[in-house]
Amino acid sequence: MAGKAVCFITSSLEGKGAYGIRADNDESVYYPVSVSEALQLEEFDEVETIVIKNDRAEPAWRAIKARRIN
Repeated sequence: MAGKAVCFITSSLEGKGAYGIRADNDESVYYPVSVSEALQLEEFDEVETIVIKNDRAEPAWRAIKARRIN
């Protein structure tokens, strides 16, 4: 099931996606390359993210869509 969360980007590696943390529960979020490169995510960016449970145990969530919060 998908949900919406405000997240802060904690790391971003070119060609490898990005990682962030949810503001509501401090759980980790993985941003696939397609999402992170489309938004050119960098550390400390604040984004509103649509998340789904990740296939792996860590990180707990995976972003399927995001937009910057200005």
